[in-house]
Amino acid sequence: MRAGRARAGTRSEPRTRLGRIGMVLFGVFAGVLFSGLGIGGAVGLADGMKYSTRMSGTPGLLRIEYCETSGTGKQRHTDCYGVFRSDDHRVTDPYASIGESFKGETVLPVQRDASGHCYLVGVAPTAGRLAGICVAVVAGVGGLTLLCGAFSTAMPRLGGRIGAALWSPGAGRLLRGLMRACGIGFALFGVVGVIGWLAMP
Repeated sequence: MRAGRARAGTRSEPRTRLGRIGMVLFGVFAGVLFSGLGIGGAVGLADGMKYSTRMSGTPGLLRIEYCETSGTGKQRHTDCYGVFRSDDHRVTDPYASIGESFKGETVLPVQRDASGHCYLVGVAPTAGRLAGICVAVVAGVGGLTLLCGAFSTAMPRLGGRIGAALWSPGAGRLLRGLMRACGIGFALFGVVGVIGWLAMP
């Protein structure tokens, strides 16, 4: 009887090991994915804020002439092209572009970068980027949490020590405060951004 139980336990060990390997691989994949999206998204949105707040680029007006849609599926996007004239009348770019969809002859206050691409300025685009940064931070923290979980599953003793150091009571309070701030920020900036977009031409 004991020998039968021992053989059954031996057969279950490979399944348990395979299950742990699967959990680790899933945790690493999801952790890298969410961490990359979160960090990359936050950096990209923060970089765009220097234009929406007029801290960088050339201020002026963009008159839309036509728009083009390219790509398929999730890669499908619309770019509009038109004539940009700076506020000081020193720069005129007949081939300026903007990564949004607008009606022809629409005139927009924008900020132009060195490559000729324009960015919307004002409350709506700035609030939208801030809301996006809040989402990106949550995604990044979630990804790092998954990576820590995968590491703890692969090496329980060492992972447990690292987890205890990272998720100490002080760190836990800080993390909860950060998540709460991101949630409030997303709701606030999201509402402001939607109202601002509805008010745009």
